[in-house]
Amino acid sequence: MNIDYIEDFIKVAECQSLNQASDLLNISTPALSKRIKHIENYFECDLFYRTSRGIFLTKNGEIVLEKLLIVRQNLKNLKSQIFESINSNIRLGLLPSFSLYKLENSQKKMLNNNIEIKIENNTQILLEHLYNGDIDVIIGDITSNESQKLFYKYVYSEDYMIVYSKNSRLINNDSIDVDTLKNYKIFVLPPPCDTLAFIRKNFSEMKLEIEYKDNLESIFASVKTGQGITIIPRPLTTRVESMNLQISKLENYSRDVGLIAYNKKILDNVFEMLPEA
Repeated sequence: MNIDYIEDFIKVAECQSLNQASDLLNISTPALSKRIKHIENYFECDLFYRTSRGIFLTKNGEIVLEKLLIVRQNLKNLKSQIFESINSNIRLGLLPSFSLYKLENSQKKMLNNNIEIKIENNTQILLEHLYNGDIDVIIGDITSNESQKLFYKYVYSEDYMIVYSKNSRLINNDSIDVDTLKNYKIFVLPPPCDTLAFIRKNFSEMKLEIEYKDNLESIFASVKTGQGITIIPRPLTTRVESMNLQISKLENYSRDVGLIAYNKKILDNVFEMLPEA
């Protein structure tokens, strides 16, 4: 039974007239009569009896009306609950690179629209918060996430950058070929880590030398002393500008950053608040 027919049934029962009910529902009398017949076919019995004075509920019709009034009220309550959920505070999880690159221009707008912001180091941690219901929507790496249960919306792309010491042979290279990575130890954060996930997905056959460091400060210190290199998204290069380190683009590789959520309405609402790419 079509859910719209619930209101049709209730209105006919209240009016005791197909003509009057059709006027109020703004549909033709023959169309309304057909809908009532669909409802009776669904319950496999007559719910109304027709007379020259009007259309009246049968005993079974009275039972159906009582239950459909409850269904209608429950649907109204559910719609109100969903509306309040969508229009209440939205909990947004961000990557640090987004907060550095985009957040400054949109933070005031987000705060005015009751957006609560939480920043985590990588997409996997943000996804865990999303799965657990701790946040409503995240802005993270959508390149490698393929869950069919989630909604996605692309926001922008950002290059991967190689960070190395000023004494490295890589100096003065505007861009660095991926094969060059085989010649260096690469420092990354331990899993879960977006850069590590990127390396594993794209360079698993290259047998790169990977070493974990507990935090970015340890990584940059090791790079500065010439022990190896690291890979970071371009927006995070602002953190190394004052460290006397060198930066070059990794050729032909970038990642797509976008919105991820279970609720498409919330995702669209947040997207409208973001600055243009």
